[in-house]
Amino acid sequence: EWPLRPGDEHQFVVQFEKLIIGIEKLPGYTRGISIRGAPYDFRYTPNTKVGQEYFIKLRYLVEETYELNGNTPVMLVAHSMGNPYIVNFLTKQDQAWKDKFIDGYVSLAGVFGGASKAIRSIISGETEGMPQIFVDPLTMREFERTSPSVFWLMPSPDLFGDTPLLYADGRNYTAHDYHDLLLESKVPKGDELYNLVKDLPLFVEDIGVDVHCIHGKDQSTPLHFRYGDDSEFPDTQPITVNGDGDGTVNLRSLELCKKFKRLKSYKTVTGFLATHLEILQRKDVIQFIGDLLTKTNSERRGEEDREDDKTLVF
Repeated sequence: EWPLRPGDEHQFVVQFEKLIIGIEKLPGYTRGISIRGAPYDFRYTPNTKVGQEYFIKLRYLVEETYELNGNTPVMLVAHSMGNPYIVNFLTKQDQAWKDKFIDGYVSLAGVFGGASKAIRSIISGETEGMPQIFVDPLTMREFERTSPSVFWLMPSPDLFGDTPLLYADGRNYTAHDYHDLLLESKVPKGDELYNLVKDLPLFVEDIGVDVHCIHGKDQSTPLHFRYGDDSEFPDTQPITVNGDGDGTVNLRSLELCKKFKRLKSYKTVTGFLATHLEILQRKDVIQFIGDLLTKTNSERRGEEDREDDKTLVF
C-alpha cells in the first residue's frame, strides 16, 4: 500500500510486519500517523520515470509525516535494495531539507555494492529458494532480464574488481566483463539495460544524515558460478561457489555501510535468523531500532530535550 495513512490499520508492509508490531508497542507510535510505509516497485531503478515519481511521493510523505507529528523529524528505515534507493533519494535533497525533516536513517541488510545472485538471475534465472520442481528458473529469467534493478544489483566493479564471478566456456568473467558476459549469454537488450544503470550509485559515503547499520553475516552466500565446458550455457543451472554474507548479499557489499561519513552505530548478527530476510524477524534487531527511536533527539544530537521526536518511515 502507498502509503500507510490514518485509518489503514488493517494494512501494512508485510515484510516489516514484526517490526511494525514491535514499534507499535512503544509509547507515542501509531500506525499510519507516526509509523508510515513507503513501498516501491522493485523492478525499477531510481533513474527511471517510475523511480523519479517515487522520490516525489517519498518527499511528500516525509514532509506530511513531519507535520502530522508536530513538526517532528523523521527516522527512515530501509531493507535490502531499499537502502540504495534511500541513498539516491537523500543525495538529491539539499542539506537544509535534510536537517529539518530527517532525524536519521537505519539500514537493514543494505546491498551497497551489489550481489552475485543478480548475475545468476540474468544469466540462468533465480528462483529465490523456491524448489525448481515448482518454479522453472528459465521462466523466472524472462522476467528478471526485463528489470533494470537486477542489472543495477550486479556486483560493483569498484568493489569486486578482478574477483572471478562466473566461469563458462573456458573463461572467467569478473565485474569488469559485463559487456562480454551479456553478449555471450545473448541477453536481450542486455547492454542497453546495463548502460542505463552502470553509473547509478548503490552507495555514497556522505548522504548528509546520521546512519545506523545492521546486517547479518556468516551465512553461505553465492559468490561464483561455474558452468561446465560441455554445458548448454546459459540455459542450464551452474555450480554455485559460496562465500560469506547474509545468504543473499555478499559480505563486502554489506560492510560498505561502515564507510558512511555520519555512521553512528554498526551491528552485525549471526546464527539463527541472520539471513537477508530473516533479520527483520529478530527480536534483538527490533529492540535495537526501538531503543534508537525511544531516545530523544537531545540524546542523539546533544540538543535541547524533545519528547515528541518519534516518527518512522520505511
